[in-house]
Amino acid sequence: MNFKSKDPETLYHLLFSKEDHILWRACDALYNYSLSESNSGDPNKIEVLKKEVYDMGTVKATIPHLSSLDAATRRSAVMLLNSLSQLEETMVELREKEVVSALINLLKPEEGVMTHEHATKCLLTIADQFSTKAVILECGGVELLVNLINDPDPLVQQNTLETIALLAEDCECRIALNDSNVVAPLLEILKSEYPIIQSLSLRVLYIVCQEECIRSSMKEVSGLDTLLKIITDEELTDLHEGVIEVVGVCMLDSAQLDSMKDSGCLLTLASYITSANPSGQLNALRAVSTCSRKEENAQILHNNEVETTVMSVLGGEHAGVLSQACHTVSIMVANPLCKETFTKLGVVQALMKLIGHEDTKVQEMSSLSLANLSLNNKVVCLDVIHDENVGKLVEVLQTDTSPRTLAYLSHVVFNIVKFEALRAELVALDVVQSLSACLTNPDTDVCISACKALAALVADSSARDELLKTNALGSLVSLLRSSTNKEVLRKAAWTVGICVANEDMAKELNKNGALRVLMDMSGEDSASNLAVVALEKLLQYDLAAKYWHLGTLSQTDIIKDGFYDTGAHKPGDDFKSCKYLMDKKVDNKRAVLYIGTQGSEPEPVDLKSESSTTGSSTNIKTGRGTAKGKKSHKEEKKEELPEVEPPKEIKDTSKPRTDASFKEYIEEVNNTVKPLPTQIDQIKALATFVSNQMGGPVTDLSKFSCDLHISQLKADLKSNVIPIGFIKRGIYYHRALLFKALADRIALPSSLVRGDYNRAWNEITLMDGKAKHYIVDLMGGPGTLMEVGGHAAGVYKKL
Repeated sequence: MNFKSKDPETLYHLLFSKEDHILWRACDALYNYSLSESNSGDPNKIEVLKKEVYDMGTVKATIPHLSSLDAATRRSAVMLLNSLSQLEETMVELREKEVVSALINLLKPEEGVMTHEHATKCLLTIADQFSTKAVILECGGVELLVNLINDPDPLVQQNTLETIALLAEDCECRIALNDSNVVAPLLEILKSEYPIIQSLSLRVLYIVCQEECIRSSMKEVSGLDTLLKIITDEELTDLHEGVIEVVGVCMLDSAQLDSMKDSGCLLTLASYITSANPSGQLNALRAVSTCSRKEENAQILHNNEVETTVMSVLGGEHAGVLSQACHTVSIMVANPLCKETFTKLGVVQALMKLIGHEDTKVQEMSSLSLANLSLNNKVVCLDVIHDENVGKLVEVLQTDTSPRTLAYLSHVVFNIVKFEALRAELVALDVVQSLSACLTNPDTDVCISACKALAALVADSSARDELLKTNALGSLVSLLRSSTNKEVLRKAAWTVGICVANEDMAKELNKNGALRVLMDMSGEDSASNLAVVALEKLLQYDLAAKYWHLGTLSQTDIIKDGFYDTGAHKPGDDFKSCKYLMDKKVDNKRAVLYIGTQGSEPEPVDLKSESSTTGSSTNIKTGRGTAKGKKSHKEEKKEELPEVEPPKEIKDTSKPRTDASFKEYIEEVNNTVKPLPTQIDQIKALATFVSNQMGGPVTDLSKFSCDLHISQLKADLKSNVIPIGFIKRGIYYHRALLFKALADRIALPSSLVRGDYNRAWNEITLMDGKAKHYIVDLMGGPGTLMEVGGHAAGVYKKL
């Protein structure tokens, strides 16, 4: 009697019957109902019916029948659960330990084929999770599954192999499979008439052979001989790929590799590399590359001259074979003897031809091989540099090809530039421009590799010149500004620190905003530490930026022409170039003070800035001050000699006007201050000189104003940048800067410190048994020394 009903609820209630013949028939009927729309081909309809059956609580009601004493009931129950097992809700219930244990019991030999088929299918559905694998292992499911590998029914075989493949992903399961002697049945089932069964068997063998104990079992049962027979059977070419994958894993064991050599299997494998069949070539190369990862295996391959065999396919046309051959080379060259042999065979020349290949994978693998070959190998680096395709290498670096290719080729450049004698040749190929392009690539590996190569290149003077000509430094700063990857930031900050090799490079980096970027990279990670180092080096070469940022210049910081003081930096401000500040329209902000003897010659003007307080005037062209009512020496000469129009010169608008007064200051202190016998005498004399040039001693700052004088200078010069010699009425920060600038010209050690509210002062060190630090008074008592930390010094530094 068979049950048929369009009302599944009736069938559901029959699941609680005490009669076995009713139970299994009810399960069968529900099974058929859940699959009644299978012929429609509409998965949605099938899903709806299964969901309808499930929602009644069918799974919960059926699970107990898996352990029924009646075989037919067990069979029908597992069939019903299998039909519902694709539902997510069902899988949750099937993963319960009691259910898994019941399913495993259904794998026993006394159960029928249908029971085995559906029980293995249920296990396959839930065996993807590691928690379920552990339960299957605990309940003895591994051994029962191994026994079903050679079950007469192909569907049972297929389900069993697929389940074992999932279990084999776990190390403990692989060991249990070995204990259950899984190798022999897997090799036996390779004789199956069904290709899918054969392929699954090879897939399982490949996975389980990752375990050393199973590779040993393969050796014990002469598994490689079985596989070798398949490789030599032309009727089984569809299995060759899977077989060679398994052989490649087995070759990880040196003992296996030795046995392959003795049995002729290795020779057969090598013959596949040179065969006309691309599929065979690919699989054989994969096997060689897999086994050569172990050094002792690479040695055996070398002894059998496998390098020559691999080289023979590098000139082919099949892209897949070429990329795999290059990959094999990249692995084998980890062995020094293999690397030497490949080099002698001309592998560099072969690989250089492939870096511009139209196939992306060939580009990647040939570049990887070159990177591995050139590592710490001058001979290979020379071969690369002198190869006719070296220009292609540099050209590819500027393309939008695969990021891996760019990263590998950047590594090649890095390997080459480590050899000093080769740097200039590489720079001549415009490699700096190419690496600069790599810095803009969004891939992190490309950016890191390019940074490393650039950092190594900077040691060469010609490379530094190229860095200034190209926008490489700008790209480097942009990378620091935009990247969020910590390793990229580390390498970029490290590279910036190395690139600060001279004053020109420091200024170029600052021009591109490096100072602000490095200042913003605060924190405790390694990237921040490298940024601090780079910032310190950057400031050391750009004292104007250093004084702006730190507010202090030490005795060893020597002010040279081109220095300028913009005032203390404010949060969020960027350090501006002198040219930028000169080009700005005159404003009412603090003037920028400029130090320099060379500048642009202005058009002749008759402007004079007068100060009613001192009765002195300043010639805008020369910056010299003259007593009111008196003629300067040059004016007297003008009356004696006819005026001759001077030749017109091209103005250097990148600099402020020539500061003739400052030049005269230098001459005078060299003549009058420097010859003085003691350091104290020099300090006092220089302080007095500076005070006199800046309006004389000032005892009451409220009665000494320089604002009008400075504003008039800015208006007359049409610039916010004022050369220091033009200023004839100055206060603390004007005088301190002039003192430091002149002291540095006569080798008188002094530091410059910025305070608040336009205060600045100079500190000097005197030895009196021990080092003592003093502040030099340039205002009320020019030349007076005030010990740092004392009351007088404290008053001088504060408003």
